[in-house]
Amino acid sequence: MKQTIRDAFDTVTCSDALKKQTCDYVAGRMRRGRKPAARKLKWAVSMACLLLFATSGLGGLRLYYAEAAVISIDVNPSIELDVNRWGRVVDQTTYGQEGETILQSLSLKHMEYGEALTLLLGSAEMQKYFKKDSLVSITLEAEDGGQAMLSDLQACVDTVLKQCHGSVTAEYASVDSHMCDEAHEHGMSLGKYYAIQELLTVDPQATLDEFKDKSMKEIKGHTEHCQHREQAGDRKEAQGESQDDPQDSPEQSSECPGRPAHDREGDGHGGRHH
Repeated sequence: MKQTIRDAFDTVTCSDALKKQTCDYVAGRMRRGRKPAARKLKWAVSMACLLLFATSGLGGLRLYYAEAAVISIDVNPSIELDVNRWGRVVDQTTYGQEGETILQSLSLKHMEYGEALTLLLGSAEMQKYFKKDSLVSITLEAEDGGQAMLSDLQACVDTVLKQCHGSVTAEYASVDSHMCDEAHEHGMSLGKYYAIQELLTVDPQATLDEFKDKSMKEIKGHTEHCQHREQAGDRKEAQGESQDDPQDSPEQSSECPGRPAHDREGDGHGGRHH
């Protein structure tokens, strides 16, 4: 480039020193003129790399916090843990003041779910709610059904309860993916909502509002009570049919259709609670 400038100045009539000085000046200005463009290109490349890094980072962050399973721990209080696909707790939700009090002294986020459950169930705050013969309900909602995860939960919880609370028992359930949303619409934890739904199948006159503040032991106890009453009523009906004259059967059976199972109560069975 510099030689081209020199050739252009060959036809100019002036001293060689002035030609050289002018040639050097023009070449220098041209070089300086290209530097801003180069700097702009480097800046653009740097910004593109930064944007790509930020985008991929945000995508990874969203993936980390994406909920893959919900674990509901219910005694009364009720606490839910949201778990990602790597088995880490990414969120925790309490239902009732008792649950909030427990989690004020515990930080379960980003822990492996087994470690989180061990810490939660073994905490001094949680032990206040473990009375003699208390019931802990562990309910799982997972994308793939979560049978393997449910087995891990059972092994973990059983170990903790055996070490810390020998008289406390646990129940485990895996539920469909839609039930968690239904529970939250009613302001309830997954586990308690599922337990009350089971109760409603044997006691249709019961309501969610009636039992939403009850402990899991009370809910399960009422469910079992209604089941036993239904079974006792069925046995009594079967015995009555076998003893009555066949022609009296239509009259007896006409009394039963439409009656809720929990209203069929025989002598000596009304006080059985489990």
